Amino acid sequence: MQLLPIVHNLEQDGVEFRFVQGTHKVQPPRGYIDFFGPPPHYSFTTDFSVDELERNGLSQDSEQIGDTPEDTLRTLLPFDRVDPASKEAYAAGNQGYQHDIDWLNELLDSEGPFHAVLGFSHGASVAATLLEDNIRRSRAVGLPSMFKMGIFLGGVPPYNIREGGLFLADVDGVIFNLPTLHVIGSSDPLIDLALALYNLCNPETARIFDHGRGHQLIWEKRIVHDLCNVLREMIHDVV
Repeated sequence: MQLLPIVHNLEQDGVEFRFVQGTHKVQPPRGYIDFFGPPPHYSFTTDFSVDELERNGLSQDSEQIGDTPEDTLRTLLPFDRVDPASKEAYAAGNQGYQHDIDWLNELLDSEGPFHAVLGFSHGASVAATLLEDNIRRSRAVGLPSMFKMGIFLGGVPPYNIREGGLFLADVDGVIFNLPTLHVIGSSDPLIDLALALYNLCNPETARIFDHGRGHQLIWEKRIVHDLCNVLREMIHDVV
């Protein structure tokens, strides 16, 4: 639903999309049932949700909680790759992620390569996790990644499916050197998640598009037009 205006616009240029969904049946976050439509609903993991963020203090009325996006995530989400208790708490979710990332890599082997990986919100987290994992796997065998760029709308940092927790720039540095586009909303209460993902990317190849709204995308004609023009430029550069 969130990506439909982009898809319709770029399909007119001959851009093709391949959509996938998770394998875990889940309940939508509180207050979002109408947004997601009738069940069943599927996710790539069951351990991360808007509900969890709200329980830990993030809501539509929240002010910035940490001095940096990374500090905000540490405050809101109970993860620490050094702390054994935290690693154990995230183990089940990471195993679920590993299962689906393995499945997605099999799909890449059979249908790839692709010019870009694209995702919104939780889907952006999955896209970033898949991108990091595929870059690592490809490098290990001396091959290029299956993707040439990443497109993240309302993004979230990738999971570290080997160690647990999330990748964060003040620990892991830059992990993405390929072109990336980060579509954010300056009024989004989850903006620190998107900025934490941006901080993991090479600033020379990363771009930000701010639509000025909240987490959900408001598809005014001007926003769709401007965003798709940016996407066309980036696609042209990598094709």
